[in-house]
Amino acid sequence: MTYKTYLAHCLSTFGHKCYLGSKSDISYLTRSLRDYIYLDKGFHKGVSEKIYETVKKNNGTIISLDEEGAVDFSDNSTLLGRYSPELFKHVDYVFFWGRHQKSIIKKQIPENSKNQITGHPRFELLKPKFHNIYDNEINRIKNIYKNFVLINTNMSFGNNIKGDSFVISNYGSRFKNITKIIKSDKDKLIAFKSLIKGISKLKKNIVIRPHPEEDISFYIDSFKDYSNINVAYDGSVIPWLLSCDLMIHPDCTTAIEYLFIGKNPISFLPENFDSELVTKLPLEASTCFSNELEILKYIDSNKNHNDLKNMNHPLIEDYFSFSKPSTKLISKEINAISLRKSPEILKPLNIKQKLYLILKSIRTSISINSAESKLIRNKLKGLSYASVIDFSSEFKNLDKKFEDIKISKINKTLFLFSNK
Repeated sequence: MTYKTYLAHCLSTFGHKCYLGSKSDISYLTRSLRDYIYLDKGFHKGVSEKIYETVKKNNGTIISLDEEGAVDFSDNSTLLGRYSPELFKHVDYVFFWGRHQKSIIKKQIPENSKNQITGHPRFELLKPKFHNIYDNEINRIKNIYKNFVLINTNMSFGNNIKGDSFVISNYGSRFKNITKIIKSDKDKLIAFKSLIKGISKLKKNIVIRPHPEEDISFYIDSFKDYSNINVAYDGSVIPWLLSCDLMIHPDCTTAIEYLFIGKNPISFLPENFDSELVTKLPLEASTCFSNELEILKYIDSNKNHNDLKNMNHPLIEDYFSFSKPSTKLISKEINAISLRKSPEILKPLNIKQKLYLILKSIRTSISINSAESKLIRNKLKGLSYASVIDFSSEFKNLDKKFEDIKISKINKTLFLFSNK
């Protein structure tokens, strides 16, 4: 949400009206408005095609800025799927994270494709000049948890809030070995449950942040009798990474983010894990362990665990174009696309459309306590008017060009950015 808020600010300085909101709110806007630019966060076969058809029907332009544009299995199956030939049939422009990803899928890119390597705003916001925007949240976290070890998990296939059957039906077409991945995730759960209990015996404070699709009750129930183990899922992960003494993960994207803020990520996986079933890039970025006793000894040592020695790792530039001013490049290109697209101006929402969005938001807020509604709430944590305003204030302090940016609240999870 933070990078989207920043990108919306940058785009608004060109005079554009930018909507930031939940998936369902944006879906409604794609059906109700015309002559817009739709910024897509990733292609999912069998789902995205319908969205793209709606956008095209309403004379929209589609730009792909994938949120999962690098982290992949060793066979590159995720990347090849997200940047499939089907994607290029529908989208108008593609922004890549780095030259490595583009080289992997180059055979799938049509000759007439409009694409460029820009990096991604979510990683640009990890650069030191942006760290101060998280100061309030860092102070809040440290006041509550003091010095702590952060455990970031990503076992959403083996510990999904909607169960194994949902994972098989929803992801089976995207991952040919989905049952093996589910089993691998369950093995990770067992290994991490044991590791976390071991760390607690070292008298360390521990905060567990599960993936938003995970069933958080697994961790709450497993550690309910441990006063120094907490389970939390709120807001951006970045202030948590900046606040913690040490971050441990299995093979999670947060390892990349931890590396970029200048710290050393630690990976722990079960002994004899199948390397084909874990994402390789987070492991390349980390100090890796598969023996519980060894990692406990490492944690308990007096070493500076964040003594980073690999900031010159080639993955930083090859995969993430970290030296590029990504948000500036992307917003300038989107502005140029808009100028070429059409002289028509995006019309504001009418009373009927606003009323529908408000009522929809109310229905979502009072929805029953189902697995589906829990999943939606998990994914929407951090997307609030108060959070958007707080970050907007920080961005305005960072750059005076944002002083005239206005943010209007449409409903609880939809906001309009514009230049006053």
